[in-house]
Amino acid sequence: MRYIFKAGILTLIYLCTGITTAYAEYPPGYDDPRKRKTNSKEVKFGFRADCAASRSETDMSINNVRARLLGGGDVWWDLSIGKYIVPKVDPASGLDEVSSIFAGAVWLGGYDPVGNLKLAAQTFREANANDFWPGPLDPVTGTIERDTCANWDRHFRVLGDNIRRFLRDYTVAQEAGEMLEEEDVSDDVLGWPARGNPYFADIHGFELPNTVQGLAGFFDADGDAIYDPIKGGDYPIIEVRGCPVPQYPDEMVFWIYNDAGGIHTQTQGNPIQMEIQVQAFAYSTNDEINDMTFQRYKLINRATQSIDSTFFAMWVDPDLGCSQDDYIGCDTLRSLAYVYNEDVVDGTTGCDCEGTPTYCEDVPILGVDYFRGPLDENGEEIGMSSFTYFNNAGVGQWPDAQTDPEIAQEYYNYMSGSWKDGTPFSYGDDAFNVGGERINYAFTEGPNDNNGWSMCTANLPFGDRRTIQASGPFRLDPGAVNELIIGVVWVPDITDYPCPSIEPLLFADETAQALFDNCFDITDGPDAPDLDFIELDQELVCILTNDIESNNYEEQYEELDLRAPPNLPEEEKLYKFEGYKVYQLNGPEVSTAELDNPDWHFTDCQLDSNAAPD
Repeated sequence: MRYIFKAGILTLIYLCTGITTAYAEYPPGYDDPRKRKTNSKEVKFGFRADCAASRSETDMSINNVRARLLGGGDVWWDLSIGKYIVPKVDPASGLDEVSSIFAGAVWLGGYDPVGNLKLAAQTFREANANDFWPGPLDPVTGTIERDTCANWDRHFRVLGDNIRRFLRDYTVAQEAGEMLEEEDVSDDVLGWPARGNPYFADIHGFELPNTVQGLAGFFDADGDAIYDPIKGGDYPIIEVRGCPVPQYPDEMVFWIYNDAGGIHTQTQGNPIQMEIQVQAFAYSTNDEINDMTFQRYKLINRATQSIDSTFFAMWVDPDLGCSQDDYIGCDTLRSLAYVYNEDVVDGTTGCDCEGTPTYCEDVPILGVDYFRGPLDENGEEIGMSSFTYFNNAGVGQWPDAQTDPEIAQEYYNYMSGSWKDGTPFSYGDDAFNVGGERINYAFTEGPNDNNGWSMCTANLPFGDRRTIQASGPFRLDPGAVNELIIGVVWVPDITDYPCPSIEPLLFADETAQALFDNCFDITDGPDAPDLDFIELDQELVCILTNDIESNNYEEQYEELDLRAPPNLPEEEKLYKFEGYKVYQLNGPEVSTAELDNPDWHFTDCQLDSNAAPD
């Protein structure tokens, strides 16, 4: 496209226009394992286990969130304080870093054929306790050597900008009949820990295992099942079951851990022999997605026996600034757990919280959306089958049965929808021994629903709560590969505390859910065109082009509107490129807010016949 301008100031702007869940019963003839009693802390362990605890940690910080990621099965803290910082601030600025989550981890548990409880979980690593260690398991034996643990005690980060740059350079090289050199590709793309990567050992100093599960996700451009960006044009992607169109985020972190590297000193549970591959990722945008992060857990059962009555769960300690004045609840239709403040100010005495930075009077609300749970033995996906919680015994006065678990059976009871001692959750008040009907989901109505059940309407005292979003029961077979996918949604400055409406959170969560439903294909607008100018006598010719790698090649951009109502015809859910708006201004002092003010336009401007209509 060509635009011709007389002398003046030019500004160009391009535009584009326009689960329901149910609780699963235990298998017929199989006793409810939550009723089993155990006082033993003995662990049966039949294979080599001598790995060192993980020390790896990194921050994912591409958008408005700085989220700490650890390598030992837990996330969002630094083993001392919460590190899910939102809004993100520059640590060098001296401003307080306020965290919305203290910690989180995946919990797993079930019973082997002779009734032994196998369980792996992580909470606060008291006395250096661990149930998880870094690295992939041997796909045949389900075991791991100490050196393998040490090699894999690291996180692998890749940036979307580097993937985009690689794709552009690879395409240019292909068109010229050439091949990229290793130095032409950034180390994060070249050293991605994907199956068969021939450059991995040179970059990281150790060899990849030969496994059919593929390790880190990648787009296999040449179809040879081997990751080779230079020869095959392969590149890192988000790996999600059922999503054939490759997508990559603005930042992605990958790591692997397992529960077979040592004795389970956190829970005293017997090892499952589970390998867990994690992709944490985020996008930098100008909408609600800029305040979100996502995690996809790929769980591979390396054991040789099935375990029954299995549960997978996401445990979260959601400290919304101050930990001592949090309320929690859930939306069962969205599989969404959320945390909000007990009153209008975040803190125990005004804005103070014993030295912990708080949100003070600008209190947000945060949700954890449980997008996808495991597959049962029939290949059917299990959603969030229960939402339970427990209390920090150090904040408030609680019965022991409502506090942190200590042994494997107590962890399992929380995952399977009961209190620590096996007491069922019941409807009303704090859900403990209140005489109401048995329930699987606690606090299911919004805080501002005066006729519903929430912590707000129950008028519960201050407390520090932990939540469990669980899926089960199901049979976990040898070699089973499952996914657990979550998204963390954060909305700032909720104005109607106390007992706020959660509608702003639900509005943001609809975008998160739509992003998941759309295989994380973000609606990011048309790519900026390439600009070229031809300078003539008191005249500029502006040429706009979109190369073949642009999503607006030949001005044919169209992309799904994530907020389009689901009942619209597919064609009406699309954003489509309509054209460019071009402004020729009469001075450099004109702001973007004044672009549509004709008083600032340079009047002698004309477009040639090849220009866009807008």
